[in-house]
Amino acid sequence: MENAFKRLQILMGDTLQILDHMKINDEKDDLFQQIKKDLQEQNNRIDGLTRLGEEIINTALSMTQSLDSINNKIQHLETGLMADYQKSTGSIDEYQHMAIDDQMEQPESYHDKIDYLSAVKIRENLNKMNEVLISIRS
Repeated sequence: MENAFKRLQILMGDTLQILDHMKINDEKDDLFQQIKKDLQEQNNRIDGLTRLGEEIINTALSMTQSLDSINNKIQHLETGLMADYQKSTGSIDEYQHMAIDDQMEQPESYHDKIDYLSAVKIRENLNKMNEVLISIRS
């Protein structure tokens, strides 16, 4: 079980680091800030998991539910970021087929790409955290 806690801590740390590097426009900032706050709360819960003993199963279940809620928020943010990315590039497929140096010459599009891919990675990390929490409950 100690490995599960370590895995959760690593995933959460990686996820919070991704969030720290994202630059979200004003329109989506409230949602973004709420996601950051919710994830920080869950990070605090992870830190306390090792001291819980018998209540660990209930806490893992509660965290799974909280992470599901955060996942819904990140999916909403991801949808908006995808729309921004599509709008700034005109064609994501064409943009992605460009050399990376050429992509970087279009700062708005490149920024939109990075934010969108960051949101995708956060969602993937949330899913991995839930898998670890399910293994703790089993």
